[in-house]
Amino acid sequence: MSASIQLDRVSLTVPLYVQPERRARNWTAMLLGAAFDPPRRVHVPLLDEISFQAHEGDRVAILGRNGAGKSTLLRVLNGVYPMSSGNMQVKGSRQALLNMSLGFNGEATVRENIFLRGTAMRLKASDMSDKIESILEFAGLQEKSSHRLRTLSTGQKMRLGFAISTSVRHDIILMDEWVGAGDSDFMAKATERMKGHMSGSKIVMLASHSVGLLRSICNKGIVLEQGRLVYSGDVIPALEHYHDLMASLRSTVAMGAPDASDLATPLVYGCAEKISFDDGVIQLHGWITSTNGSTVQGVALEVAGVRYVSTSIVRNRRSDVARHFGLRDQNCGFTASFVIPHLTALENLGVELRILGGADGSSAHTPLRVAPAVTASVRGNVD
Repeated sequence: MSASIQLDRVSLTVPLYVQPERRARNWTAMLLGAAFDPPRRVHVPLLDEISFQAHEGDRVAILGRNGAGKSTLLRVLNGVYPMSSGNMQVKGSRQALLNMSLGFNGEATVRENIFLRGTAMRLKASDMSDKIESILEFAGLQEKSSHRLRTLSTGQKMRLGFAISTSVRHDIILMDEWVGAGDSDFMAKATERMKGHMSGSKIVMLASHSVGLLRSICNKGIVLEQGRLVYSGDVIPALEHYHDLMASLRSTVAMGAPDASDLATPLVYGCAEKISFDDGVIQLHGWITSTNGSTVQGVALEVAGVRYVSTSIVRNRRSDVARHFGLRDQNCGFTASFVIPHLTALENLGVELRILGGADGSSAHTPLRVAPAVTASVRGNVD
């Protein structure tokens, strides 16, 4: 069966109840005000005439700042929210990785919750019966199958929800952010399974703030702002539109406009590509940027649990990186200098060296990707 998604002027409007603001001098005045001045119902548009198409082979990145409508759109596509107007046609079975705990009951056993979650996913009980043991094994919960769900830790519940949600392959995957489901060992298994599911699915719709992830997976992109579609097309132009949008919002915030919560703490990503040591100074070369395209200045090394912030950092042009990620600011390359007391050779840094990035030196806590050349230099394997 072929798979496709087609939206034509789809809108979603929801009612909200707004309480008029009042200033009560005491409890009596507040209670009387609440009794004789009830909330007023207003209709708020969450999606405004969204139109786009996705066909087999498309991996679509859904871009936009917090509150732009990304999660709402995914829920409309999955049928969770009925659209208010427009036309939507979705051909093919859908798998939505939006809420891993949907359908769970804390008083039911782990085994019973597999059926409950399967029912919430519109799966038949007979289909779930054949998958129970493999689900328990993947989640590492074989010995907990008869325990009540409320006795499990948060991580165990997440693992169970992920194992159930990915036990069946569908034509279309709808995903809100990359799946985070437990410890590092389970994350490795989860990531491998998701890669298999995504490669085997006909259409993938992925909403995420991780630009690197979207660039590596997606070939198409749409950009949302305040519930409206502002771009639809290939992924690189979509990233460029997204970065332009975020730059415009940053300039608006700089002039004193409100609503800057999602601009204050962007996610950082980058790569350390080369490292050298000369005359007591470490030189680290690479590139670094953020999910909203803003300039990032913080790079640090963590050696044996001790952080060393760069003594200086020089930005340089990296048109290759800017072109790959759709960045408008080509000065995303860097050369950072570090001085570590008593260091005599790169090999003395140790194999557990971590390279961190952030908006500035004090906030450099996000691990950057490390190129094989850096690893080889630190381990003394350079020819």
